[in-house]
Amino acid sequence: MSRPSLAALCLALLLPGAALAQHEEQLAPLLAPYWARETVAVQPLAHPKARCFELTAHAGVIPNDPFVVYLPLGIRAGFHLTERWALELGFSYNLQLDTDLLRYLEDNDAQLGVRARGRQQLRAAATLGWSPVYGKLALGSWILHMDLHLLAGAGIVRTEEAPQVDLGAATRPDFQLGLGMRFFLGGRWLLRLQYRQHLFLRPEARGGDGGGLGFPSELGLGVGILLGGRGR
Repeated sequence: MSRPSLAALCLALLLPGAALAQHEEQLAPLLAPYWARETVAVQPLAHPKARCFELTAHAGVIPNDPFVVYLPLGIRAGFHLTERWALELGFSYNLQLDTDLLRYLEDNDAQLGVRARGRQQLRAAATLGWSPVYGKLALGSWILHMDLHLLAGAGIVRTEEAPQVDLGAATRPDFQLGLGMRFFLGGRWLLRLQYRQHLFLRPEARGGDGGGLGFPSELGLGVGILLGGRGR
């Protein structure tokens, strides 16, 4: 075999390998685990959050207590470390509406040991937020930018005094997990829709009544603003 023919044969054997290696390099980012991929934006984010402060005023409802419906009103202040991670401090005060069941029991002079559960007066908590999803919603000709975020945190809940069952006011640890969405309204303003599941240890009366675990479920809607950050 002549030298040109030998060179042509070697080239033919090497080309498929080189092409395969090139395709592997192109596919590597797609085959990598989700958490190991480098996020590449097709276009700049319309509402960057990194290094921004976020202030939110919020109102909500805690409907899953059979005797009291709570209406939390509060404020939250957070800082976005990156586009995905944020730290937040929050405070809320609960307005209270007695349910028909509680009023019925009171009208019939029932032994309201349920008061030993402790009415939830206010909350304060620190939470860590993670925003894994950023996207757009098309509402007719209007494009709405949004993100989805997960929350985990801990704080305190203050319960009121219940003299009927010899129960004093108490401050208890409060833990929470949550899921929420931000809807960016243009510029700095946003709406926040959130669900938070709380867990706290109810106080006990001196006679041993009450106690147990409380699982308040909170739905909330807030109006917020982003401050600072690069490019703002």
